[in-house]
Amino acid sequence: MKGIFILSALISSLLLTGAFAGTGQSSQRLPDHEGGPDSSVGIPGDPGKVSRAIEITMVDNRFKPADITVRQGETIIFVLRNSGEKKHEMMIGTPEELDEHAKMMKKFPDTEHPDEPNMITVQPGKTGQLIWQFTQAGTVNFSCPLPGHSKGMHGTINVEAR
Repeated sequence: MKGIFILSALISSLLLTGAFAGTGQSSQRLPDHEGGPDSSVGIPGDPGKVSRAIEITMVDNRFKPADITVRQGETIIFVLRNSGEKKHEMMIGTPEELDEHAKMMKKFPDTEHPDEPNMITVQPGKTGQLIWQFTQAGTVNFSCPLPGHSKGMHGTINVEAR
């Protein structure tokens, strides 16, 4: 019986290792935000169509500013400056997506996700950019999904109708 348990644990370990091999990512992915202009949070922005830049400072466990207003249809380049002591991320999504991703990051804290268009990782003392187009009026959320960060490090984007 003990041998079956050990064999089962070994197989599970190998399967998990294979899921991460070569990518540095978990096999779990967020819903595809490139589905079109009907996405409630928007779509990846075209760098050639940026309407304006919004600077956000990432400090340990908060964004400054945390409340932002944009207009429907605008393509924004977020310039994110990490003035904190820790690595931070900005992820744009629905409250459910943000919560799900934060839970996944708690399980797999070293997960990298360089190909997610709705998020960026910024190391301490560095600056990064995220370009996003807001296609629908309403409220869009953002947060830092890293373990221990998401409870205090979040904000909202009010998308005003045209």
